[in-house]
Order: sequence, then structure tokens, then C-alpha cells
Amino acid sequence: MMMKHSLHVLVFLVVSIASECSLRQTKLNEGTRLCCYYDTKQIPTIGVGFNLHRKDAKQVLRSYGLKKENVLNDCMFSTRKACITDYQATDIFKNDIYPEASACAASYAPGMPTSVHAALTDVAFAGCGTLKEFVKMKAALYKNDWKSASNELKNSRWCTDVKSHRCNLNAACIASGQ
Repeated sequence: MMMKHSLHVLVFLVVSIASECSLRQTKLNEGTRLCCYYDTKQIPTIGVGFNLHRKDAKQVLRSYGLKKENVLNDCMFSTRKACITDYQATDIFKNDIYPEASACAASYAPGMPTSVHAALTDVAFAGCGTLKEFVKMKAALYKNDWKSASNELKNSRWCTDVKSHRCNLNAACIASGQ
């Protein structure tokens, strides 16, 4: 009976981790702001972490009927005149930002299990260059040494910069090896 209970707990933990290691979790980690704001590195941003210094920012905003200059003015003057809708924020996230981060994670460490890939994608959301700084983590991932890879993330500057919840969740997703 004890073995059966332990198995149920293990299955619950794996399912819990897998459900949290996803596109949805990255969206929750980032948060959604419909008007321009400055992120933690003082980069003008809108929606779910859409960096307004991106080369395609003007074109993306234009597709939603906004001028980049007006959106940036909202940041500079703390106004709310050129905002996007929740639908538009989600659309930009799902079609522009998340696929890029996911592709970065896939090129950084191809063939990773789903939860591990989702955690790497969440880290890559800060920029592909950020993820590529994790040389020791990458080596551990290739050895399927999930615990060491997780510890490399936990002991990083990235984890210091983001909320501890986000860091711990991503570290757990990697440690799960799922």
C-alpha cells in the first residue's frame, strides 16, 4: 500500500512540474502589461516582454495599428495613450517572442525532454545570448545530469536577476529530466 501511495505522489509531482513548465508559465513569469514600461534592465517593453528595441518592433506594432514613437512616448512620459489589448499582447507573445526563445533553446540543447526544453526557453526569453552563457549547464544537459544542470542554473546571475519563484521553477523543471 505504501508503494502505491508513493507512486501516486511521484506521478502527481511529475504532472505538476510538467504542467508548470510550459509557454503558459513563461507568460505568467513575465506578466502582461498593455502599455509601455521599462523592464528590469530599463529597456522599453510592452505586452509579455516584447522588447521595443528589437529590429522588428516598428513593423510588429504597425501590424496592430500603433506607431513605435507613440508607444515609446508612453514610456518616456508615463502616459497610457498607445497601448495594446490583451489579445494583441498574447498574439505577439505566441507568434513572435516565444517561438524565437523556443528555437534558441532547441539550438542550444537539441532533443531535450519537454519540461527541460520549456525551462530553457524561459531562460532564453531574456535573450538567446543569455542562455548561451550557461556553458557548464549545457555540458550537464548533454550528459543527462539533470541535477548538475539545475544547480548551474540556480547558482547563476540570471537566477539572481529574476524572481526566486521563476528560478526555482525552472531549476525544478530541469532537475525533473522530464
